[in-house]
Amino acid sequence: MKSRTKRGDGKGVNETSKIERRVFPLKLIAATLMTGMASETANAQQGSNAGKFGNGGQGSLRQPLPSPFTGMDATFTQLTIQPGAALSRPHTHPGFVLGYVIEGDYLFAINNETPRVVRAGEIFYEPPGARHTTHASASPDQTVKLLAIVIGPLDEATKAPAR
Repeated sequence: MKSRTKRGDGKGVNETSKIERRVFPLKLIAATLMTGMASETANAQQGSNAGKFGNGGQGSLRQPLPSPFTGMDATFTQLTIQPGAALSRPHTHPGFVLGYVIEGDYLFAINNETPRVVRAGEIFYEPPGARHTTHASASPDQTVKLLAIVIGPLDEATKAPAR
């Protein structure tokens, strides 16, 4: 029987991968925001809500991306899904989506695949043009909070009804 591979720090490879998956979205957010910080400093200082989600944490923030991603932006949207809320209608996004579940258990599926549960601290991915077919709380009594980052064409709508 093979023993589980250990790293030099005493953590198993699977344990390290889980930690890295939880830290990745935070690193991505920090890197994306830092790339546009210098060019956006003057604009951010002009508005009191610059760089903050509106409506008590709801809403979206957009960040133009630098070269080699010229012509694209990152849209950060914090979502709260109430328990028992109706499933959202199928929709698509013009670019790819990186999602991070902040709180709760999120029921997620694309392209009519079998829905899966994404738990707090885990991430999900939608390729460009995928049909997002399931979006709900996995529990009838638990709110879900998540951060969705859509990387797509500059200033284009981030969501469209599925055809």
